[in-house]
Amino acid sequence: MSKYKELVEREGADAAARLRIHGGASRLDDASQSWLVSAIRHPPGLHGYPGTTWTISQLRELICRRVGVQFSASYVGYLARSYGLRYRLAYSTSEKASPAPAQKSQGDVYGARRKIAEKMLMDGNSVERVSKSLKISARTMTKYKSMLVADGAEAVEQIKGSGRKATLGPEALKWLRGILEGSPMAHGYKTELWRNSDVQKLIKEKFGVYHSAGHVRTLAGKLGLGHRMRPPKLRTEKKRLTINDETLAWVAATLKESPRAHGIDADHWTNGRLRIVLHRRVGVDYSRGYIWEIATRAGVADLLTRRRN
Repeated sequence: MSKYKELVEREGADAAARLRIHGGASRLDDASQSWLVSAIRHPPGLHGYPGTTWTISQLRELICRRVGVQFSASYVGYLARSYGLRYRLAYSTSEKASPAPAQKSQGDVYGARRKIAEKMLMDGNSVERVSKSLKISARTMTKYKSMLVADGAEAVEQIKGSGRKATLGPEALKWLRGILEGSPMAHGYKTELWRNSDVQKLIKEKFGVYHSAGHVRTLAGKLGLGHRMRPPKLRTEKKRLTINDETLAWVAATLKESPRAHGIDADHWTNGRLRIVLHRRVGVDYSRGYIWEIATRAGVADLLTRRRN
């Protein structure tokens, strides 16, 4: 009730009436509503979601990515019905309350927020906007964006769900020291220096604990064995120079065409397909993260689906 009282004092009785009916005053302008109608009418696959019809949770996430606002499930259902698009939803949007779902663990909640943050950044939203929309610190969002650019979406998806890095005890660190001092080839790997993913795998197999790539590298540094780790990939000057205004204009025009026009037997563009045609054009094999950055700079990131090749 205190929330309603504050709302009435600040915005008047009409604001409370709108809240009661809609679950919050609409913050979608005419252009955003036009976009939402178009999105609901088309398959979720165009935006990287599975299925042929929309679920409420998918639409809530899509709206948040687009306008930075998290609407309630009931209000999203209300919007779909008001547009005459109830038939595009995967289940009934009846006003009758459904049984409360099992309470999600804190790790599940953090994981869901991380996934939304990842998609919003890939869509070209600024760190400040994503941080404010999801109530995640700007420092954390800056870290996520750096990970996306350097290593792609997989890097963010692999962050431990609890939000706190698991720690290794003295005996485990002693074991890790022995591993890092040895050769990766002794464990079946084909590199002379250790890769983050290889060390992550060994720790997981030995102790059942997941460590992020960044934490693995931190542990190696604290053990004085940072030199035994393979250096992270760096974006070369050659790569930066190949993406000029002319290339960005070509990317924008290409993604508005069918992949078939470029010899790819598919109906929609994905990160991997754009990577193929860019390699043909400029002769550089870009990372998944940098492909997203290129598409974002060209203003056409929304035309890439999230399907994995």
